[in-house]
Amino acid sequence: MSAKSKQYFNIFVFIISLIFFDQLSKYLVAKYVKLGSIYFSFFDDFFRIIHVRNTGILFSMGSNIHYSLKKIFFLAMPIFILIFVFYLSLKERNCIARISLLLIFSGGVGNVIDRLFRPSGVVDFLDLKFYGIFGLDRWPTFNFADSYVVIGMILFLVYDFFIKRKVLNK
Repeated sequence: MSAKSKQYFNIFVFIISLIFFDQLSKYLVAKYVKLGSIYFSFFDDFFRIIHVRNTGILFSMGSNIHYSLKKIFFLAMPIFILIFVFYLSLKERNCIARISLLLIFSGGVGNVIDRLFRPSGVVDFLDLKFYGIFGLDRWPTFNFADSYVVIGMILFLVYDFFIKRKVLNK
């Protein structure tokens, strides 16, 4: 197997593993946790596993817009963006940047799968106490795909602001 083939194989395994874990967790929550209920609470209610559905996007924004607009904005546009992110990840030579883009891609795909196959909405289940920061008692409920996207964005920003700029300034 050539180095390039091995690299693409590793990328494929990374993406499939992340998407599988995300979808498995959502499946288990949808199957075993009653919608709207708290399944388990950890650390004095700091972290809870609950079952909610999100028909919107980030923090349920857009939940009330018409179904046909949702298809365009929450399905078609993300698919085009994901194709672009995947393309960028294949072109990227820096490992941190590539991993960050692949995390974003995998998280996006995980949520697009939900939008395609779960008409009642994306399964969200991770719930954190936020202690009044930004006026929030609890952070909006999320899932692993959301986490992949956020971690990927943070990694990419770290790469862009601290690593890439340092290299360019030399």
